[in-house]
Amino acid sequence: MTNSAPFVISAFACSDVGQVRPVNEDSFLIADLSRQIRINKSGKLEFFSGPCGALFAVADGMGGAAGGETASRLGLDSVYREVQRSIREIREPEAEEIEEILIDAVADANRRVYTIACENEDLQGMGTTLTAALELNGRLAIAQIGDTRAYLFRDGQIRQLTRDQSLVGQKVMAGALTEEMARRDPERNILLQALGVNPEVEIAMQSAALRLDDVLLLCSDGLHAQMSSSEIYETVAESTSPHSACIDLVNLANRRGGPDNITVLLIRFLGG
Repeated sequence: MTNSAPFVISAFACSDVGQVRPVNEDSFLIADLSRQIRINKSGKLEFFSGPCGALFAVADGMGGAAGGETASRLGLDSVYREVQRSIREIREPEAEEIEEILIDAVADANRRVYTIACENEDLQGMGTTLTAALELNGRLAIAQIGDTRAYLFRDGQIRQLTRDQSLVGQKVMAGALTEEMARRDPERNILLQALGVNPEVEIAMQSAALRLDDVLLLCSDGLHAQMSSSEIYETVAESTSPHSACIDLVNLANRRGGPDNITVLLIRFLGG
């Protein structure tokens, strides 16, 4: 698929509180930026990839029930608003400009969450992880903070596009831990970056050129901490539909204890 080729985006979302946590501190969004339509509840959004592109994001809040829920929601609201504004100001942005739009939006969201936390005693210390993917003209830019993840399904394989900004993630990159060992390491919840905790944040960026029939999966650690990448792939491949795949993944995480909130987005890029 060339960068100018049209395609249909078929996106599904499922978010669940899990078996242990009292509230769901995860937030997500699926947005058609051209029509300014978005969803942030479990369900489906299907649309033609338009001139302003699409935005997908998952955030996992921290800092107590009120703080975590507030941080993840405010962070995504801010990213959506800034991307929506910027994308309309630049006509036919280049690949580098797409990344800059997303970087600026995430940096702005970090400042907003940090400022609100400083001004409200009940919200001090709140923060959130974030993985946001901006699609435009067949190009994908991905911004990550923390350990929410993005995977790409292509040609019968799964590839993790992001790298966890966590202590165990660093050890996996260095070859000191395997993926299986990392999921059981007692330090697995120690993050190196989080949105809204400090005035500035280090944003990890990735990019990819999309092809027809690619599938993008975004998820919180409530999902990937309970299963390997190959198990995620097999569950999706064996499901009867993309909607069923989201539900099957959440159900599998819950059957394994569901110790955290679970959110998964499954986005298909289909021929137009």
